[in-house]
Formats: sequence, C-alpha cells, structure tokens
Amino acid sequence: MALLRDLLVQTGTGTGGTAVIRGGTGTGRTALLDAVVREERSHGTVVLNARSSEQESNVPFGVALQLFETALQGQPTPLVPLTGIEQWDGSLHGIDLPSRLWRLLRSKAAAGPVLLAVDDVHLADPPSRRWLAQVARRLERLPVLLVVTERWQYDLSPQAPGFADVLGQSAAETCTLRPLSPPTCAALVRAALGDGAAHGLAQDCFRATGGNPLLLRALLADLRETTAGAALTQLPSACTDLYPGGYTGAVARWLRSAGPRTAAAARALAELQDEEGALALVAETTGVDPARLPGWTAELARQGMLGDGGSDGRWTFRHPLLRDAVRASGDRHQRVAVRRRVAELLHHRGDPEDAVARHLLVIPAVGATWAADALIASAGFAVRAARPEEAEACLRRALEEPLPADRRSAVLGELGCLEARAGRAGGARHLAQALRLERSPGGKVRVATALGTALAGRGEVHAALDVLRELSGSCADSTEPAHALQAATALIAAHDSDSWLRVVAELKSAEERSPDGVAPTVHALLTEHAAAAGLLSADQVMERVRSWTAVPLDPLLEPYLLASAAGLAQCADQWQEADRLVARGLAAGQPRLLHPGHQRLADVRARGQVLRGRYDALLTDATLLTDTELLRAPRTDGIRPRPGTVHLHAQALIALTETGRLTEARCLADALGAGGPYESWEWNEFLYARGLLLAASGDPRGALRSLLECGRRQSAREVESPVVTPWRSAAADCHVALGAPELAVPLAAEELRLAQVWGTPRTTGRAMRALAVSLGGRRGLELAEQAVDVLRGSAQPLPELVPALVSLGKALHGAGRYQRARTVLREAAQAAERLRAARPRATVSRTLDEYGARPPRPEHTGGGALTAGELRVARMAASGHGNGEIAALLHIAVRTVETHLTHCYRKLGIRGRADLATALDERR
Repeated sequence: MALLRDLLVQTGTGTGGTAVIRGGTGTGRTALLDAVVREERSHGTVVLNARSSEQESNVPFGVALQLFETALQGQPTPLVPLTGIEQWDGSLHGIDLPSRLWRLLRSKAAAGPVLLAVDDVHLADPPSRRWLAQVARRLERLPVLLVVTERWQYDLSPQAPGFADVLGQSAAETCTLRPLSPPTCAALVRAALGDGAAHGLAQDCFRATGGNPLLLRALLADLRETTAGAALTQLPSACTDLYPGGYTGAVARWLRSAGPRTAAAARALAELQDEEGALALVAETTGVDPARLPGWTAELARQGMLGDGGSDGRWTFRHPLLRDAVRASGDRHQRVAVRRRVAELLHHRGDPEDAVARHLLVIPAVGATWAADALIASAGFAVRAARPEEAEACLRRALEEPLPADRRSAVLGELGCLEARAGRAGGARHLAQALRLERSPGGKVRVATALGTALAGRGEVHAALDVLRELSGSCADSTEPAHALQAATALIAAHDSDSWLRVVAELKSAEERSPDGVAPTVHALLTEHAAAAGLLSADQVMERVRSWTAVPLDPLLEPYLLASAAGLAQCADQWQEADRLVARGLAAGQPRLLHPGHQRLADVRARGQVLRGRYDALLTDATLLTDTELLRAPRTDGIRPRPGTVHLHAQALIALTETGRLTEARCLADALGAGGPYESWEWNEFLYARGLLLAASGDPRGALRSLLECGRRQSAREVESPVVTPWRSAAADCHVALGAPELAVPLAAEELRLAQVWGTPRTTGRAMRALAVSLGGRRGLELAEQAVDVLRGSAQPLPELVPALVSLGKALHGAGRYQRARTVLREAAQAAERLRAARPRATVSRTLDEYGARPPRPEHTGGGALTAGELRVARMAASGHGNGEIAALLHIAVRTVETHLTHCYRKLGIRGRADLATALDERR
C-alpha cells in the first residue's frame, strides 16, 4: 500500500507510471486494488476501473471499453465500428478505437490525475492487454497511474508472460503478495471467534489455509456457523464436519483458478501423499509434466499449503482438513479413476500388497485378477500382523472381484473364521457358503470343522455337531478325513456335557470293536477321558503319549493329537515335553481356518504359564490374550469375551488373583460371567478360577458355592481327577475358613486318593496340604510335613510349595515349635519372592508378622538377587561350560565357581545346573 501511495503522489506531480500487484488466488489482490480505488475517489481523483473475467476474455477491447463506460454513456453510436479491430497494429495515432480511447484518456488527464485500475489483467482479452501495455509505455509525461492485478504462481501448465514481463521490468513497479503470517492469522481468528479462541485452533487455521485470506475468511465463516458460540479447541479433520461448506467451496475455487491439470494433480496428491514416490505416481496418473512437479510443490510449500513430510522427503498437505477439501473438490469418478490407476501401478512395480489394497478398498470392483491377488495377500499380512479387522475388510472386498469357485471358497472360509473369532454373526454364514463351494474331501473337513467350531463358540453345539455328522457320511471312504471329523466332533462335543458323554461312549464302542482300527486321535481322546476320570497314572499316560508322537501323522490329524498329547504331558508335569509339543503344533502360526485343536494348544500354553507360576508372562502375552480390554478396570459395559477364549481368560483370572490385582480380576470375572452359565467345559474352568478369586477377596462362602458348582458339573462329565480342576482342595480350604473342618475332610481325602492314582508331586502335595489343614492336630502336622517333602521333591519348583510351607509353619507354631515354624515360613517367603506373585508374598508376610518374625530381605531371593559375579558364572554354566573351564576363563578358583553356582541355585529356587538356562530366561 505504501508503494502505491508513493506512486500516486508522483502521479499528482505529472509523472505517471505502472504498478503490477501479483499474487496467487485468494491472496487479496482484488481487496488491495479496491482499497486503493476507494481511497483515491475520496480524494477526488478520477478513477477509471475495470474487472476482467473469463466470460469476457474473447470480447475484443472488452476491458478497455469497460474503463471508459462512464465517459461513453449517452453516446448514440460507438466511437468507431468494432469490426476488424483484432488486426490492430498497435498504433495510438489513428482514427481506430484504440487511438480514440487513448485520446479520451489524455483528455481526462488534462483535467487532473487519473487512476486506471484493472483487476485480473491475466484474464483480459488480448487486444485490451496490448492497448494497456501501449498506454503504460507512454505514462511518464501524463498524470496517470495504471494499477493492474494479476494471478501469479507456478502452475503445472506453463503460464503466458506476465504484464510486467511484457512491459519490461523497468517499466513497471511490481508488488508480490505473500500469505498472511501466523500472528496475523491468529489475530483474525480471535477477531472472528472471540478472544478466548485457543492458540492451538489458531495454529490449525493457519495450517489449513496456509495464511491464504480467501481460505481463511471462508473457514472462519464456517466455524462461526458450526460452533454457534461453543468453544472449539481444534479444527475437524473432515469437511463434512463444517457448515455450511464455504471453506470447501473456497478450496475448489482456488484449485479451479490454477487450471484443470494443476487441479487434477492436487487432487491426486491428496489421495497419494502417503505413498512412496508420490510425485511420480501423480505424474503417471494425471499425465502432467514430471519436470514441473518439483517447482509446483515448492510453490505450494511457499504458499503454506504443503509441508515437507520429513526425512523421506514426501510432500504432504499441512492439515488433514485441507487435504480432505482438495479431495472433495473433484467428483467421485475422478477419485475412483486415480485410485484404480495407482493401485495397478503399485502392483506392477512390485510394491507391498497392503499398499495396493489400501487403494482398492475404497473403490468399486475393478474386475481384474491382480486386484483379487493383492487384496487376499494383504489380508494375509494383516492376519500375521494381528490386525484382524483390516484382514476382514480386504477379504470382503476381494469377494467383489471375479474369483473361481475354489478360491472364492477359500476367501469365504478365511473371512468367516476372522468374523467368528471376533464374535460376529456373519462368520457362520460365510463358512456355510464356503462349505457349499468346497469340492475336495480334505477341504470339506477343514471348512466343516471351522464352521462347527464357530457354531460351538456361539453356544450352538448341537448345530455344530449336525454339520459334522452330515459330512461324515460322505467321508466314510476316506480314512484321514473321517478320523479328523471324528476328532473334531469329540472336541466340539466337549462344549456340551450330554453330547460329550455320548461321543465318548461311541468312541469306546468303536475301540472295543476294533482296537487296532481306530485312529491315534481316538486313543488320545479316550486316554484324556480315562485320566480325567481318575483311572490312569501319569506314568501310564506318558508312555502312551510318547508312542503316539513318535510316528509321522497325517496333517489333518496332527493338530488334534498334539493338542491331546501336550495337555496330558502338562498334567503329568512334563513341562519341557509339553512345551515342545505345543511349539510343534503352533509352529505354523494361527491356521487360516478355525481349528479346535489349535484352540486347545493355546489353552495348554496358557495353563502351563499358570501351573509354573509365570503369571506376568501370561498377562503380557498378546498372542494368547487378545481381548485386552477385558483386563481393564473399571469394566466397560457391553464388553464380552470372544468365543472360545473363556478358558484362556479363566487362566488370566487366576494369574490376576495370584499377582494381587484383585480389582482387575473382579472386572474380568464380571465380563466372563455376564452371559450366564452354559454347558461347556470352559465354564467349569471359569467357576474354579472365580472360586479362587472370591476366596482371595475374603468371601469364602461365595467361593465355596462357585467351587462346589464346578465340582458338580465336572462330575456330571465324569471328570474326577484333581489334575484338571482341583476344586476339592480349594473347597476344603473354604470349609475350614467358615469353621466347618468336618465338611472339608471328605473332600480333601477324596482328592488325595485321586491324586495318588495320578502320582505327581503337584497333585499329591496339594491334596496332602488341604487334608492337613482340614484335620489339624498331630495328624495334620504329619501330613503337612509330607506335603512339603513331596513338593520339594519335584524336578522343578512348584507354586504349590508356598501354601504348603505356610500350612506347615502354622501347624508347627500351633504345636509350640516356634523356631522351626519361623524357619519354614522364611523358606516360604523366599519361595514366594521367586514366584514374584503378590498374593503368596502377602500371605507369608502376614503370617510372619502374626508370629513376630521378620521376613528375609526380598533381594536375597529371585533372579534380581544375583551378584554380577554369580550372574556371569551362571550364564557361562548355562551355555555349557564346565566348572574348570569357567574358572580358567574368569581367572578364579574352581571352588569360587562352585560357591557361586550354589548361591545361584538357592536364589533362583532350582535344583541344579540343568535348570539354569530356563531360570535365567525367566529372569530376563
């Protein structure tokens, strides 16, 4: 403005000139020119002004005549005929229209200073531009100032020379308008929305407009309407959240002014800015000159519209709202065309399939094989990355593409399983469709098994069994598929008590008719039943397990057999063997289709963590506990466990209880129990876990009800052995807590009898401890001593040792053997510290405090208690180095190595060198 005022003053002295106001669309060129016009008119200056437009750009001398409209008013005929003026030779000294207009201007100037104001001169018709240029070259001796505005920015379509370039740089003063600064933008935001407008909102407004006055004015108008006086802290990210849409319209106008190629490129960039090599993709999809793209993006960055995406050098729109508005400026067909072309380009240049799928997901079917390939492959990546919802979206979209029947069946099956795992009703429907399309016997078995598993997870066990029975007739001539159906039927029937007993009876009958003719999976299932009924010992079971797993198996049968074998080995406390079998079964990762054998392996893995006291490891294992929101407190209403995960969460409930996280445990118990009881074996596991929680929470009466109901339901399923759910010992403890030891004794005694049949230290020691507490007195003390001895004799440390030591300590104290009681209780404290479980530690601490004894310092036990020297020796020993070799490498005595190892064994709670590697892994 100061420059223009100086030029106007100079014009008043008789020396005219030319000023060119340049800037991009919306930068305020017109507003500045209008302000100059108003000011000069108020000073009495003669003002001749015109506004160019696209609509009149083909009218010869349209702008020039517009300047003199007032002067020409009332004249009966034009100054001269308009025909032939396109061939004007540029002279101003003839009798043609250009010359007459020039003389008219000079006559105006003779009376005083004149301001010629032309807006958007870049849109003026070519004859008018030539006339203005000729006039501008002759203004040095006239009191006339010519001020023109023109759009000036770097576009993808090369621009015609600017007005100043036509005149020559020395013939005109040029003023280029820049975007508003952030402080100016913030002041305008506060003026429009109030002084209380958040600083972050002002920053968002600047990023969404680049300081462009046109866009800022439209955005603030929308915000005033949208908020209606309510406080707003940040901009929305979508234009649909703005009303009445002036901002979106302003962005569209801004793009239109740049021309169709530039607008198309901007829309393409808005769609593709997240892709690697986005500018190259923009060039390929829109056909613009790639050589001009760097200059164009630099210009948009100068205008504040784009920002450098970071170290990868990508250009991105500075605010999501601006990006969305640019997208919205084009029609849907344009966006679809860009996405389709980009998806195909990415596919053919070998980009990751998830990048290709990202574009295919938002457009209709393209009818090409490559599109289906990309979507299916992307679904696989999403599954492996634990993004099931993304995988579902890809598979649903893949079904819109042309697929042969076998491939459509595979996609439907995988989609149905993902939906079933998420608890969605559509899962069973898609699996049923997949089953109808499947042709191979093995494929039919896999899909039918998945459908049965999905139905059972919804509580529709009978419907699941009907599906499997219907298929079994067509597979009678195929041995492996028939055996696989047999195993699947048994595992799914386990979710209903009556169905389970009926299937077991059928399997027993088949085994009796032909002992050598039934599949190993049948032997395994019947062995599980016999072990749960208390009819087999752990040694007998392990002999069978080793015989089954020593021979190759058909892939259809292997998951079932490994699941049974791993579960039995775990019950026998053969943890390393159980871990190996679980790892073997899970080696291929989660199967594409739902599989009861895979679910069972996950159950075994979770239970193994609890049996070994690795509670934190279970609670942090995202591969097992995917419904992590169920572990949060307070509980969110409406959250339910996914089908088939109740057993996993029952183990988590035990882990939360043992680690003292009772509030979270109650939250989880509420979620698991929200659906009410049902007949699955999983509910029995939940009842047992809930009983332990209630007991730990000081509600032995509630705990007893839950535990007795667990026992009733287990007995109805012919499950008697404490190796599955030791509900009797837990219920006996509740009876004792309620002052009724006479009711506890029969329960504990029966559990001990069954435990001795099984014959492992865990089950026997646990039952002995419960009976000792129930009996009390001298016999109780003797049994408590025996329980501790049995549990100490285990090959690996057992969590059950802590309560056994506490019970023994209490019994010794009651017998007046105070010193021995304190020694035993301190041992219990050390064992609890090694477990890193809060509840056992608290129990021991309370007992020691009650008896006036101090617990040992926590740092003297557990992996954290190892000194640097002990840890160094332990690691070398775990790696296979002998004592002499360690001594030589560390330059210490062999006796020192032996002392260090003795301390390590005691602190880690292990029996010897063979357990060092596992204990050190747990320490990490």
